[in-house]
Amino acid sequence: MKTQKGIKKPPKHGYINELAKLCGCSRHTVRLALFENQRGVKSDLVRKMYKTNYKEVLQ
Repeated sequence: MKTQKGIKKPPKHGYINELAKLCGCSRHTVRLALFENQRGVKSDLVRKMYKTNYKEVLQ
C-alpha cells in the first residue's frame, strides 16, 4: 500500500510576529522554540499556542 506524503507548508506570512504578540515574548524566542527546540517556560507556551492555532509542529 502506498501513501502520499504532502509537503508541509508553514502558516501564512507573519505568524512569528503574531505568536510573539500572543505569548508576550520576542520574535527570537518564537523562532528558537519552533525551529531549534529551545527549552523553557516561554518556549513551551509558544509551542502550545502554535499547536492550538496552526495544528502542526514544524520540525
